[in-house]
Amino acid sequence: MEVKSEITENERLSSCKSQQYGDIRKPRRCAMDNNLYTMQETNEDKKKKNVFTANNVNRKAAWNKYKTSQSLESSAFANLENNPETSSLSQSFELNGVTNLENNQECCSSLSQKQKRKTTTITQNKYVAMDCEMVGVGYKGQDDILARVSIVNKRGDVLLDKFVKPCETVTDYRTSVSGIRPHNIENGEDFYDVQDQVKKLIQGKVLVGHGLSKDLSVLHLKHPYSLIRDTARYKPLCRLVTNGRTPSLKCITHAILGLDIQSGEHNSIEDARAAMKIYNRLSFDWEKHFRKQKNCK
Repeated sequence: MEVKSEITENERLSSCKSQQYGDIRKPRRCAMDNNLYTMQETNEDKKKKNVFTANNVNRKAAWNKYKTSQSLESSAFANLENNPETSSLSQSFELNGVTNLENNQECCSSLSQKQKRKTTTITQNKYVAMDCEMVGVGYKGQDDILARVSIVNKRGDVLLDKFVKPCETVTDYRTSVSGIRPHNIENGEDFYDVQDQVKKLIQGKVLVGHGLSKDLSVLHLKHPYSLIRDTARYKPLCRLVTNGRTPSLKCITHAILGLDIQSGEHNSIEDARAAMKIYNRLSFDWEKHFRKQKNCK
């Protein structure tokens, strides 16, 4: 019985100890864990609060800076308005701005005018009119040889006007028609030099004239058919003037332009200008007719 009582006492003591330590330690650990968690939370909250406060401070500083800059600008503007010197300066600046705008507009208009001039010069240089005067060689002067050649542009400005020294003895000067006299061609230029100059001037350009096949043959030159505008071979013009027959340049000029040419001796510059004027008057219909013929072929 005594042993049992001892056991029971030991058990009682151990149970008391367990109650004393075990039940108390567990809550202590939970409390420590809770304290750590709360400490972590508080640290994170502090960090967030610090960030927010820093951002708010920066925002406030930026806002204050903006306000001060705006107030300074408004005060400076008010001072400028109140100050007569600054107002005069501002007016002068405004006037300078207006003058600069006007100058820019003038520059733009001048540039556009220059571009227009360039385009007009390009189109004018695209067209040339040529006329030749011949003298007779061989038996009774039946064969033709070049004595004078003249080339003008679309406006009628003279690009070339040369007397040519004959390679053969002239048997008929045809002065009443050609206007050529011995002294004109005795001191004339070499045929091949003039030929090169004419070739360079008409190359790649629309060639206008009257009876151009004859002029090209005495120059010993060829020109593309698509770039030839011959008043003697334009059929609508021939029908209009001479009922389908080949008209003279004099008749065409009188009928289309109302001008009288070749009243006496011929002048190659005058004839070339007349041919170019006729083409300029009829160019729209002429080109339309030419395109139609080209499409038919």
